Amino acid sequence: MTADSGIPMNKAEALDRVGGDEAFLRELLDMYAAEYAEKTGAMENAIRAADFRAIRDLGHGLKGSSANLSLPQLQDAAFDMETAGLEKDLEGALKALNRLGHEYRRLKDYLGTP
Repeated sequence: MTADSGIPMNKAEALDRVGGDEAFLRELLDMYAAEYAEKTGAMENAIRAADFRAIRDLGHGLKGSSANLSLPQLQDAAFDMETAGLEKDLEGALKALNRLGHEYRRLKDYLGTP
């Protein structure tokens, strides 16, 4: 799958998961933004330290959060990070981190948030 394929968010699915409550979905997306910033910062540190376990675990955690909010492209990029950790692949981890950044910017554009 390429970085630009598919929508950043399946909003209908996400709304269905929260019983149609748009305010609650917005709150969850705000929490996701904080988690994303924390985890990608930790991923950068883990990549610098070649800490493959942390790379795997951080990717796995962000993959789950992305799935819960119906963010398929971010979920796929986080899976790439998890896989890079499992395979001890620093180049793959860097590519996954770049893809995560790209997909997160696409999500923010889609949502109209700064």
